[in-house]
Amino acid sequence: MVLGTSNSLKLYPEQPGPNMERKQIYTSNEGRESQYKQTKSLPMFKRGSVDPRKAVVNQEHNGKKVLLVSGQEVDLSRVFQIIPNYLHLTKRFGIIAASQLPLHYLLAFKSPHSPISILTRLSHEQLNPYHRALGRIILLFLSLHASFYLNFYIQKSLLRKRIQDPDVLLGLLAFTTFITLTTTALAKVRQRNYFLFFTLHVLLSISLLPTLYFHVSHLRIYILESVAIYLLLILQRNISQKTLKNATLNPIPGTSNLISITIPLPPSLQSQKRKSFHPAQHIYLSLPTPLSSPQEKLRLNPFTVANLPHKDKHIRLVLRALNGTTNILSTLASKHETATTDLLIEGPYGAAANFPNLMGFDKILLVAGGVGATFTMPLYRDLVDRGIGAGRMRFVWVVREVEDARWGVEYLTEGCEVYCTGRQSKKGRKLQDEDDDEGIELQERTGLMEGEVDDSETDLGLPPHISLHRGRPDFSLTIGEIFAEEPAPRKLAVLVCGPAGMATALRSEVGRRVGKGVEVFWHNEEFGW
Repeated sequence: MVLGTSNSLKLYPEQPGPNMERKQIYTSNEGRESQYKQTKSLPMFKRGSVDPRKAVVNQEHNGKKVLLVSGQEVDLSRVFQIIPNYLHLTKRFGIIAASQLPLHYLLAFKSPHSPISILTRLSHEQLNPYHRALGRIILLFLSLHASFYLNFYIQKSLLRKRIQDPDVLLGLLAFTTFITLTTTALAKVRQRNYFLFFTLHVLLSISLLPTLYFHVSHLRIYILESVAIYLLLILQRNISQKTLKNATLNPIPGTSNLISITIPLPPSLQSQKRKSFHPAQHIYLSLPTPLSSPQEKLRLNPFTVANLPHKDKHIRLVLRALNGTTNILSTLASKHETATTDLLIEGPYGAAANFPNLMGFDKILLVAGGVGATFTMPLYRDLVDRGIGAGRMRFVWVVREVEDARWGVEYLTEGCEVYCTGRQSKKGRKLQDEDDDEGIELQERTGLMEGEVDDSETDLGLPPHISLHRGRPDFSLTIGEIFAEEPAPRKLAVLVCGPAGMATALRSEVGRRVGKGVEVFWHNEEFGW
């Protein structure tokens, strides 16, 4: 069975004129209908008549690409011609892709006043996965749009001519731009070189809009909507940014790359209501020029506020110096015992503004890994201030070395646990080189098992009411102890911030309790999005 012959159906003239290749030639609706009837008369495969295991695509036969189905040849050059509206379908792929751009830009809106955030009660970092997923869907439709058009031009021997036309060149440029946007936003690229990702994302997302605007006229309504949203985004971020003066930078003693930053709150922020800063929210921080280059000023890094700003009358950040802005801050702090500078901040943002009232839960478990305690510490302090004690709340903190926890132990009360995964000599010097990977807190050391205490060091300088353990926490034991208490909790809140491995292990243990009559509120604050 062969689909059609060389003269069975002609949707396009044999020798199209200069502008004839871009549309089908119909003189009337009757002509369109007659063409469609011709198409319906062609023999078609019936459901169940084709064994897909016997289909082989892209086989060469007599110089043509054919599809072998059940031993029969189908000329691929004729397959698309049985679709009466091939170019209409091809254009629709592009229109669908462009129509999603306003929503795509709106999902990148970093503001609690975003319409999507208001409707869904999700913060921008929670909406970010949907932003990336929609980007992949748009890329799929753009790929179909481009491949269908290229196939048509090749089949009609028009590629050499059309590839020189401005609309096709702009379309290919927009397609290439969006491919670059999507590939540089992959998790491996972001983690390896965040500055490259951020710079390309900003520049390419701006250049994409005028390219599509001049590509074809019927996309311009969607491009103008995207431009309006983008301008609102820039305006909102500029309004929410403020320069705070006299921030102090101090290296945390005993650590190699931890820095404490204290930013005094100006009277205008101190007079605002408490709801302007919720515990465990984050801000974006950068250095104003001339301390930073224009590129660094463009990039604002997110950092969780590690204290209660309205209670303490200042913002405190604890960060680990790596590259970019944090490296500049580390260099500045190391030059002086107490360095001061002005900082550009934006926010606060974060899902914590939409958390349920944790006072309504029977038990609350806060788990942090390393500097992830900047998320759990303000939640802990806020709950203590509201009257929740060790009987209802448990705080677990996993660090490499004891010194990594000293910045926060002053706020911890009875019932808090610190797990130290590093090995030290009696003088506190590390026996092994530390890996800079954020998941190091969960890696077992040689000869150091969970719960094992290193007898070579007894004086760690922590308050006596804080339980210190060597090794990793056993979350099955932790969760078991919570549910072994009488009466057993019916509502449990678990909030965690740390390496992915730790969150996965904890989620696995908590998940066993779900479905057994226990209501669980789970929140995992991830390091990067």
